Amino acid sequence: MKVYDAVANAFVKEGMTTLFGLLGDGQMTWWAALAKHPGVKIIDVREEGAAVAMAEGWAMASGKVGVASSTQGPGLARMTTSLIVASRSRTPIVVFTSRTPFNDENIVQHLNQEPLVHATGAGYIEVLTPSFAEQAVRQAFYRAKLESRPIVLCLPIQIQGMECDSDGDDYVPSAAMFAGQQRIRPDLERLDLAVGIIAAAKKPVIVIGRGARTAPALEAAERLAKRIGALTATTLFAKGALAESEYHAGISGQFSTREVMQLFAEADCVIALGASLRPHTLSGGYLYPKARVVHIDVQPHVLMGNEQSADCYVQGDATVTTQAIDEMLEKQSISNEGYRTAAVRKILRDSGRDPAEFEIEPGTVDPREVARVLDERLPANVGFVTGNAHNFTFPAMAMKKPRSLQIFGTSFGCIGQALSTAIGIAVAAGEPIVCVEGDGGAMQNIQELDTAARLGVKLLYLVMNDEAYGAEYHKLRASGRDGNLSVVRTPDFGVLGRDFGCRGRTARTVAEFEAGVDEFLAGDGPMVIDLRISRNVLSIPYRRLHHGQDV
Repeated sequence: MKVYDAVANAFVKEGMTTLFGLLGDGQMTWWAALAKHPGVKIIDVREEGAAVAMAEGWAMASGKVGVASSTQGPGLARMTTSLIVASRSRTPIVVFTSRTPFNDENIVQHLNQEPLVHATGAGYIEVLTPSFAEQAVRQAFYRAKLESRPIVLCLPIQIQGMECDSDGDDYVPSAAMFAGQQRIRPDLERLDLAVGIIAAAKKPVIVIGRGARTAPALEAAERLAKRIGALTATTLFAKGALAESEYHAGISGQFSTREVMQLFAEADCVIALGASLRPHTLSGGYLYPKARVVHIDVQPHVLMGNEQSADCYVQGDATVTTQAIDEMLEKQSISNEGYRTAAVRKILRDSGRDPAEFEIEPGTVDPREVARVLDERLPANVGFVTGNAHNFTFPAMAMKKPRSLQIFGTSFGCIGQALSTAIGIAVAAGEPIVCVEGDGGAMQNIQELDTAARLGVKLLYLVMNDEAYGAEYHKLRASGRDGNLSVVRTPDFGVLGRDFGCRGRTARTVAEFEAGVDEFLAGDGPMVIDLRISRNVLSIPYRRLHHGQDV
């Protein structure tokens, strides 16, 4: 059997059903071999980095390993930003690529690929002999799952066409070796210390992170919260977890409302479940000034964002550890009212309105109204994805309706990733998806609207268009510089959407925007709304960070 056939068969045996990629001479034989397998869906993208972003979205929505592919050299080089994003977000992906012939560095596409890939935080495996090819596939999928990051699998062109001793039927997939992450049970002494701190607390807060988003972990967290009278909050990545509770305080940190921050200031205990407690979650370390911290995570140890260690760090699975703490408290007959009073409930219910007044330019919409419309009009089964810029802070802070799927693309602080990630999510989820991005980010991957149109996914691409790089606009002004340096005229994204084969419209009023959202929900396939938003409205997090305002 040819190596390219054996490797294609191995990918299929690993459970790969969807490939995102851009075809080049480095993967032609492997690609053609994959196309012969009836259960494989090959999705042609328009840019190599978009392939990785789509594979990341697909992996996030499916819970499986995503697969992307590009040719060697320039193809792989264009993937680097998306590889960094996926590495930072700890998303398992296998990227198939090639390399130029050995011992000829004068070939135009030659690139020393391994150090480039390692610089992104991804892993790298290169096949140097035909006999290693199948084992390399198994290693790539095994490591992607074990290490929760992308693994780049390089099969050089010279190796692909060689014969290997395999018939394909005897391939053993990585699942035979990797049965899944074991649930780490906490040390009893650490548990005793944690229970002692929690039992003594009068006003505890439970902060849920990405590592505690499973249904069993959330059920255990809610049970514990009721027992001890805790408020529940989340990190940005876990937004929406336990949002149904009337004692849910939203996102902890820069996205907390002023009223919630005042409640957090009274907390005497913070229980972090699967949350790294980075600076944004702790508002630079000032959010919980009186609280002792019980930090629960599967890692051996994690320093908090203030470079301090928790008062009690417990290494353990979020579900198992929370259940154990709850059982120990129950045996001690400990049950507190804590924050769970009618007065606190009213504060949480009424919090969140931004009273600031801004001059809204004619023909533009207040972005705070955008968040309100989205929260009210989008059903809970509609997934939500945002990019990373000033515009995302409005829905992140103001949208409160619980949703089964919410992704905030902030792990590397870059723009231009949201559309591709949302397409991958839409392919995997099979549910309607709304993707919000600024005009600057939209211009970086606008070509993938063609991919969305060919796939026919039900995706609303909402471009919050202030005709500027909004984050830079406000940062320039905050430092006394000319904000207009960041202003760049943009095309009409609604027209562009139609040119790419999507539905499209431009909105300059709230009523036009509401009509556009309703049109998306009533129809099929992708749609683009170019929503012109006011450049004058500054979000609460930006007012805090760049103007020192207590809002």
